Order: sequence, then structure tokens, then C-alpha cells
Amino acid sequence: MQDNDIVDIGSRRELFVDRLLVDRLDGARLELQEPRPGGVAVQYDTAVEGYPDHPSSFYTTVFKDGGVYRMYYRGGSDAERSLTCYAESDDGVAWRKPDLGLFDVDGSRSHNVIGFVEAPQFCAFRDTRPGAPESERYKANALQNTTAENVGLFAYVSGDGVRWRKLREELIVPNVMRNHFDSQNVMFWSEVEERYVLYARHMVGGKRATARATSENFVDWSEPTLMTYSDTGTTTPSEHMYTNQTSPYFRAPHIYVAMPGRILFGRRTLPPEEWRHSKDAVDPEAGEPEDCSDGVLMTTRAGTTTYDFTFRESFLRPGIGAANWTTRNNYPALGVVQTGPAEMSLYVQRHYAQITSHLERMTLRLDGFASVNAPYDGGEMTTRPFTFAGGELEINYSTSAAGSVRVELQDAEGRAIPGRGLEECRELIGDEIERVVSWKDGGDVGALAGSPVRLRFAMRDSDVFSFRFR
Repeated sequence: MQDNDIVDIGSRRELFVDRLLVDRLDGARLELQEPRPGGVAVQYDTAVEGYPDHPSSFYTTVFKDGGVYRMYYRGGSDAERSLTCYAESDDGVAWRKPDLGLFDVDGSRSHNVIGFVEAPQFCAFRDTRPGAPESERYKANALQNTTAENVGLFAYVSGDGVRWRKLREELIVPNVMRNHFDSQNVMFWSEVEERYVLYARHMVGGKRATARATSENFVDWSEPTLMTYSDTGTTTPSEHMYTNQTSPYFRAPHIYVAMPGRILFGRRTLPPEEWRHSKDAVDPEAGEPEDCSDGVLMTTRAGTTTYDFTFRESFLRPGIGAANWTTRNNYPALGVVQTGPAEMSLYVQRHYAQITSHLERMTLRLDGFASVNAPYDGGEMTTRPFTFAGGELEINYSTSAAGSVRVELQDAEGRAIPGRGLEECRELIGDEIERVVSWKDGGDVGALAGSPVRLRFAMRDSDVFSFRFR
């Protein structure tokens, strides 16, 4: 065995969203989880959101900022400019549109508009870089595409997340790849990479794809590198990925979760003439069902340029009824946030270009994007060798009343470590986010820290979502 075959996970939490640590599956499988509906987060029902004539709010960003949850999204339009709207929440569940009074829109200042941009793709984040000026604690980018020669991204900054100013009149990301950024272009500070990271929309091989760039100062960016996709092995994805929605997962920031909107052109579920006469089709041309879309789950790891597309099935299905089977529907918003002791939420656009247009909240258990799943008859998963730091093994798991999980620590060659075998492991039954595994003589595994080990999970009617050493 070569040293470079051994992964050093330190005390990081590892999720089963890819196969990095999976060596063998015997009767068990990696299973994509299904988010559950959590109700309407935001109803797009105001004039600045285009209601009722052209409800087309889109390109939504959500993040938790201390005790407040912030949301930014495209509203309607004012002349040739797009309105950027703002909402906030105390819990990520109930959202309010504050009456900010910042701008005059059609003779009124009673709305939640925070600004105008030359194009509709305004994407914000809270800058967690140590030493970042408080007057620029919030940053954003927006597309300018007024001339073919000057396509690119502008930078915006804010001290409170509400009042924004353009950082400078020059582009920070020019169109060096001779492509366009027609989508939500994601930026964030990576605490793992210790630099700003950009995931931008590009066209590759006739498909909507993504390129990545980095910056140490938010102004000077590296030349973009096209992302590759694990299912194709190339920079061309298997389907159009219109948005990428890539961000660090807050409980495991070395894992970037991506939730693209996947478009399938030419798949009609409602004849055009039927759609045009629908009572909800307030903008028939915008919503005409010439394609359909859903949300998928991909991941990438800090510092890499590959999207792992382990689960090709839909992560966010359109659902029952024709209202979500029209164009530009079911695109996930950017951001996953914790909304309860054991719950996280994500958000998805529904009923695009219809009078019922809204943003829906969806929920999962913490770490619950995917799992190692075993059926009633049982199954096992064994990891590849890795090293760790810490003294206890913690897992996030769920069993049925009849189910169970046992864990064995092995050496790099797959031999059970004395005292840490399956027979010595105390059976785990229940449903817990953070449970320390123990054996007959306790749960201390500190003596093994730094040495190559494997984990063997023996399971029955159960799921394991994540693990870490602490």
C-alpha cells in the first residue's frame, strides 16, 4: 500500500455524498435522501417582484448571519435595470420583506428593494475572512452585459447587508474565456482554502456548465478553470446545469455542496396551446413548457476542480400538478442553513411566471444529503484506509425499531483491531445526530490517532449519514 492511498481526515466530519472514503459495499448502498416540503418561504406577490403582470423573481441566495437569516433575489424590472430584493428571517422558516424605503420604484419607496443592477444576477455572501473591513463585510457580484466587449462581473460591498455600493467601476472578473455569465455566479470566502472562490456559468460542448477561479483579495482573480464532471469524465456535463449553487457545507466546510438546476429541453408535459389558456399563465411566453427542470445534488471538495455526481437521480423533483412542469421551474436557491437542532433547510423556486410564484422551503436532517443505507436483511460498508485526529468516534445515524448499527475499527490491511471489533461494539439502536460509538471497554480510540485505520459498518435497516473523530 502506498502512502498516497491513505486519506488524512483529521477531525473533519465526513459525509457520504461521494465515494472518497468508500472501499467496499456488501449488501449496503449509497442512497440519496429526499428533502421534505417545509411550506412556502416567500410568496412573490408584490409589484417590485413583478406581480401580477410578470412574476419572475429568481436567482435567490440564502445564508445565516448570526441571529438573522438573509435572502437576496431578483425582483421585477425598472426600465432596463433589474431590481434586487431583500428578505430576512429569525429562524429561516418565517420570512419578512422589510419596508426599507431606500429607492423610488414607480413613485413608491414602500418596498424591500435594495438596489438596481445592470443585469439580474446579483449574488451576495457574508465575508468571513479574518481582517475583512467591516464596511465591506458583505460582498456580492453582478453581471454586466451591456456590450459584447465588456461582459463580466462587477463587485459590490456593504457594511450591513442592506445598503450596497459598487466597489469600483472596473470589472473584477472579465470575460477572459470569451464566454458569458448568464446565471447566478457564486462567490464565497473559503476558510479551508483561505481564499475567495468563484463558480461561474459557462457554455461547454453545447451544455451549460461551470468554471472555477480563486482570488486572495476579491479583486484579482485567477483565470477560470473548467470543472469536470465525474459521470462524464469531461468538462461537459451530461445535461444542462443552468445554475451551480455551490457553497461550503456549514458542518463540513471542506465539502462544497452544489445543487444545480438541471434543464431537459424538448420535454413537454403540457401542450403550448393548453398552457397559453391556463388561468395561471400571466406571462405565457415566459412560462411556456418547452422544457422541464429539476434540482440535482453534486459535491466538490475544497481546492479541486471536479464535481462528483454520484447520485444522478433527481434531488428536488417538480412534484404533482402542471404548475411546476413549465420552463425555469424547480431551481434550487443558493445556500443550505440550519433551522432546528436536527434540521437544515434549502429553498427551491416554484411556479415560475405564474400568479402563484413562490419560494418553497425544503428540509433534511443535519448531514442528511445522502447516507450509507442497509436493508432489513443487513449490509456492510468498509472504508478505505485513513488517518484521523481525536479520541472518540461520533456518528450521525438512524435505525428502525428492528434495525441496528455496529462499527469495527480495522488496521490498514483490514484486520480487526483488538477490543474494537464488531463483537465488542455496543449495538446502536435509535436516531441521533451525534452519537459516540463505544465498545465493551469504552469509546476511547485516541491511541489509534495518526495511524492508518479503516471503519467497517455492519448495519440492518438503518442509515449512517456522517462520522467524525473528536
